[in-house]
Amino acid sequence: MLKKMLYSLFVLAFSGIIQAKDYKNISYYEKNAPAVGNIAYRNERCNLDLRIPDNKKNFPTIVWFHGGGLSKGNKYYPPCIDTNQIAVAIVNYRLSGEKASCPDYLYDAAAAAAWVLKNIEKYGGSPKHVYISGQSAGGYLTAMLGLDKKYLNAFKVQPFDFAGFFPVTGQMSTHFQILTERRKKDPSVRDFAIDEYAPIYHAAKETPYMKFYCGDSLCDWPARVEENQLLVMRMCRVYGNQNVSFYSIPGGTHGSCTAPSLAMINYELELVARKIAKQ
Repeated sequence: MLKKMLYSLFVLAFSGIIQAKDYKNISYYEKNAPAVGNIAYRNERCNLDLRIPDNKKNFPTIVWFHGGGLSKGNKYYPPCIDTNQIAVAIVNYRLSGEKASCPDYLYDAAAAAAWVLKNIEKYGGSPKHVYISGQSAGGYLTAMLGLDKKYLNAFKVQPFDFAGFFPVTGQMSTHFQILTERRKKDPSVRDFAIDEYAPIYHAAKETPYMKFYCGDSLCDWPARVEENQLLVMRMCRVYGNQNVSFYSIPGGTHGSCTAPSLAMINYELELVARKIAKQ
């Protein structure tokens, strides 16, 4: 399997041939969507780009959330995803600061994922094969959407409507930027918490299909790998959840683990694409 995955990645990297169509700056909030936070900023920031395989039907799609500590960053196409076979929706969400705060970006992530699920068929994709992923802050958003159903429910979809969730080196305790927001109002707020804004808080026996990726425990951010392991072990060993798993990239840092994690995700979705094509 590893050899096949690496060969697929090698071909993708050096072929130089992209047969895909791009759609840019699509507003993903519906007119009757819940009014959360600064609406003017929402209208300015909340859009996505969509890249779909050309001349293909019923392809799988991955929704990708960028990192940046919830306070910076912009949408970008993730490496190692073969857009000749897999559609990619890259998402901008409101950033923590003067114009936005928790839970604005959580509802933005849910709105974007819901839009893709409801609309991908119009672009030729399969609504049964929509996946969600992201790195760092994007991994945190991915995990929260998969584990706390209230965000997707606000847009009349649910986590089980999606084919899978792939958080990459996301924080599984309450995100540090949320604690930073609180500390501005109350300096006594500590730098660690597990509450409703922590994916670990929502660990459960019944969840969608989820795979958690991190770097090496000696190289990734402090406790990042261990938080992911704790969440997965609680769901697997404490609750008997059979839908979740964890992968650590040997030698991977917080940043360098992203490409090999995406290569594994790409390999899995390529198999899905091939299976669909045979049906």
